[in-house]
Amino acid sequence: MIALLHTGAAKFPPNLLPRARQAVCSLLPAGVFKGYSSIVSRKLASHGFGASMAAMSSFPPQRYHYFLVLDFEATCDKPQIHPQLTGIIQGMVDGQPSLQQVLERVDEWMAKEGLLDPSVKSIFVTCGDWDLKVMLPGQCQYLGLPVADYFKQWINLKKAYSFAMGSWPKNGLLDMNKGLNLQHIGRPHSGIDDCKNIANIMKTLAHRGFIFKQTSKPF
Repeated sequence: MIALLHTGAAKFPPNLLPRARQAVCSLLPAGVFKGYSSIVSRKLASHGFGASMAAMSSFPPQRYHYFLVLDFEATCDKPQIHPQLTGIIQGMVDGQPSLQQVLERVDEWMAKEGLLDPSVKSIFVTCGDWDLKVMLPGQCQYLGLPVADYFKQWINLKKAYSFAMGSWPKNGLLDMNKGLNLQHIGRPHSGIDDCKNIANIMKTLAHRGFIFKQTSKPF
């Protein structure tokens, strides 16, 4: 069972809107599973992230100790989408921590979990390059915030799936689940549900013997 953060999807406004408080619902590593061990290991939740590690058994050793599954979601002001695409409304975002505060909490969480130890190899996993190539760097640039080095390398699950299965998942998670005979979890464009699907797809590919590697190019 992949245990995920209870904080839900991350939501940034379209076109990098200037209101920082509107920019963040939550930033996640939203699901983490351990790449080497066959023992289920629950990690201590910290700073409201409620994270836990879940191990996968019977799969080849991976290049990383930990995979950190991340998904951002954005909706549109123009054209208006009713109801909102992500299921997140403004009231859920108002009064929440700013992006700077959230990034600080993420860094504290990474340190507390030992993920900043040079001997521990971890990497973020996203469904596409947009999350960490476009969205986070763009928002950080707009707000004058630095981007931590650990956000600058990632695995694009679409590319990993295409390497493993020999076909490109045009419709993203829906196609990957279909290709692997997996049932889609939750609803599309829910950040937390997308993370559950990403983790489930990774687990299935790993059980089939696929070795994950970084797909992003150095910044």
